[in-house]
Amino acid sequence: MPVRYLGAWLAVTLIACAVVYARSRITLGPMPDRASQAWAFAFLTAAASGKERPAAPDSARAYRASGPILVSAYDRGRRIARYVGTTDLVATVERAVQHMDAVPKRTIWRVLVTRGEGPLLASAPVLSNFSLVPLRDGLVARVAGADEKEPRTAYLTPDDLMELESYDNAVKPPIPDLTFGSNLEPLFESLAESLALAPATLSTHASVKRAVFAPLSIANDYEKFTRDDVLEAAREHAKFILRHQSPEGRFTYIYDARHDRESPGAGYSLARHSGTAFFLARAARELQMPEAAEGALRALDFLRAEALTTCGAPDRLCNIWNDHVEFGASALGALAAAELLQTRDEPSVRELLRGLLAFLRAQQRPDGEFMHEYDREADRPVDIQRMYYSGEAANALFAGYERLGDPRDKAAAGRVMTHLTGAGWSFFGSRYFYGEEHWTCQAVARAAAHMDVSSALDFCLRWGGYQARLQFLPGETPWNSTGAYGVTPVLLPRVTMSASRVEALVPIYRLLLHRGQQNEELRQMLERSVGLLLRMRWDATDAHLFARPDAAMGGIPSTLAQLNSRADMVQHAGSALLGWADLLTQSD
Repeated sequence: MPVRYLGAWLAVTLIACAVVYARSRITLGPMPDRASQAWAFAFLTAAASGKERPAAPDSARAYRASGPILVSAYDRGRRIARYVGTTDLVATVERAVQHMDAVPKRTIWRVLVTRGEGPLLASAPVLSNFSLVPLRDGLVARVAGADEKEPRTAYLTPDDLMELESYDNAVKPPIPDLTFGSNLEPLFESLAESLALAPATLSTHASVKRAVFAPLSIANDYEKFTRDDVLEAAREHAKFILRHQSPEGRFTYIYDARHDRESPGAGYSLARHSGTAFFLARAARELQMPEAAEGALRALDFLRAEALTTCGAPDRLCNIWNDHVEFGASALGALAAAELLQTRDEPSVRELLRGLLAFLRAQQRPDGEFMHEYDREADRPVDIQRMYYSGEAANALFAGYERLGDPRDKAAAGRVMTHLTGAGWSFFGSRYFYGEEHWTCQAVARAAAHMDVSSALDFCLRWGGYQARLQFLPGETPWNSTGAYGVTPVLLPRVTMSASRVEALVPIYRLLLHRGQQNEELRQMLERSVGLLLRMRWDATDAHLFARPDAAMGGIPSTLAQLNSRADMVQHAGSALLGWADLLTQSD
């Protein structure tokens, strides 16, 4: 009986999915070729600057879209004009210039091609939140004109929805970074206002459809890239961080490019502050950026002034934030100090490193694991474990040993490495379950110069193989998300996951090469993720919605639908790119 019911449920589900697919599927029309797209931007730019306008190539004159082509002009993140044309690319672009008033030379142009329209499944509660594919779908509403005149039409393009922050925020699960879906109600209100209708009458007086739009673009897709491309991107990330650092050393935690400000109420993470300082110190050494070394030193000065205290003994320095001892920030602060000492020997940085390492050692259990909390009132460690912290501490201890030569640091790092990749992750079926190990595997590669890491290397290769199964390949999502990681094509992939995998597995791949081993699958996986990071970095092609484009260059969002950049997203991406550039140097 249960099997029969299950079979019936499965059949009904399949039929329902087939019906929905048949009703909502949109056959996409073609896009103009690269030469036509380049001509459109060259023509619009020349018109804004008063220069001679180039002639259209034959391919542009022959192109016809599946629906209207929309030309919009943006200035400092605001749309100042829009022209809705026909399906004819050349005619639309030429007429857009004629219909728009004079636009500033700094105008950023955006040309959207309608690739198709289809029904909008908006009546089902909750499920309607999934009606729009982020960054691809918009809405078009039409009201029939009187006396058979042209209907009045209102558009909400993907750019408009980005301005309204309508993508990826309808459903808010307990994990804040994993929001998804689009709430249609405020979008209907906007369409109704554009059509001079009451929102309640929109569904009865207008036809509302889902429309697929695609922008013309001259952006680099980074299917192929060079070491110079990677280094330049890493440099831009470092410049972004320095641009948004205060004289006291504090970083802008979340930069809102839409409004050119720090996101209000964003809080501050001392661990991410310390990780960002580590990236700057690394950039100073690998990119020969003395300004990055100054920025890293300011960040460590901020720790000293605002967070540094003692835990358990005068020589044990720890970081405290909001009355809470920060083990992770202490570990990453030590890692940043050790990295900075490779560029410049600052006595204050050396003493900071020595004190933070003493605290980390004092938090270690006999089996090698660390206790991640500290009760200052009781003056004792608290045996609780948090994600990331032990791997961060292992990295800091090995790096500290390499700078200061204290054998206690090397011994403590060796014990935690044995625990993390051995007994600490040994249970029935453990070969098929994995946690967030990107700091652990960086520590494994660093440990190879000091201990036997054969079993730990095997652990990280298994973890990397698991990640490879989660990586998106070309054509698996509606977006150009090759190199990202996820478990469904419905949710926009999060970029930081790609960066952390490159950070962790590039050193592992380098270790394999040092041992004379090849792993082409791993290399290709990493290369795909590096390409994603290069595409996701904010540059001039993303600037139309930025209030101050020059301030946003080099930032990186969590997803394609976001217009803000958190400090640790830039830090992870920059560190990943520096690792890949270093690998190319050694393997070429």
